[in-house]
Amino acid sequence: MSKDLHISIMSDDSFSRNWMSLLIVRDWRTRLMLEMDCQANPYLRISQAGLTCDFIVVDLDSLISNPGLLTTLNSQEIEKKPIKLLGVSSELETRFLKRMNPELLAGYLLKDEIGNSLAWALTFGADNKTVFTPSTLDIAQNLGITLINPPIVLRKRAHHGITDRQKDIAKMAIVYSIGRRDLADELKISDQWSYSMVSELYESLGLANLASGEETSLMLLQDDPKITRKLNKIIKDLGHSKKARDLETLAFHLLTLPIIED
Repeated sequence: MSKDLHISIMSDDSFSRNWMSLLIVRDWRTRLMLEMDCQANPYLRISQAGLTCDFIVVDLDSLISNPGLLTTLNSQEIEKKPIKLLGVSSELETRFLKRMNPELLAGYLLKDEIGNSLAWALTFGADNKTVFTPSTLDIAQNLGITLINPPIVLRKRAHHGITDRQKDIAKMAIVYSIGRRDLADELKISDQWSYSMVSELYESLGLANLASGEETSLMLLQDDPKITRKLNKIIKDLGHSKKARDLETLAFHLLTLPIIED
């Protein structure tokens, strides 16, 4: 992937829309271009705003309030490079796979199965893969869905190498980027202790070793060349920086790193 990915999102649910936008904005490789509800014609909105867009992430939970959404999504006039569509939902929605133009399909993810790895899924989609989580690939195969690009299956990582307390801290301080003082208030601890707890989390993740080019951390126990290649690019861009914001960004990519299933 040689450039930032331009992403637009569609959802009628504010919580889901905030979840998608947060993960896209926090990742170095993805740029959020437009947020829309599912009553809009996304292609018209993108055109009127004069924006470029590589992917539209569509919250399929919104289909219940807009049955005509899939018809709208299929109305794209395909030129040299179509805007690809990535569906996400809480429950399996077979209509998306059955009805979508294969030329537009970037993949389909269950929210619980992908967790916070949405931006990673988009970067694999940019590598000409059709991205699934385990349940959605099963459905696609059972339906005999035609795929233009080969499938890749991602799911969220369990992070067994850090404590439950550190997982809570990671979610608040790194994934959701809550400030240290707000983190201290949430945990009912002192400001200084909140900084110390985040530093301990960084040590558990092996960030200092990663940033200096030394051995990889527990997060990289899955020695998959696709993951390693992408993560090495992030580390190279960061260089040897030990700035708090750069370390937090690297930690975000590690914590959202998915597992690739065979």
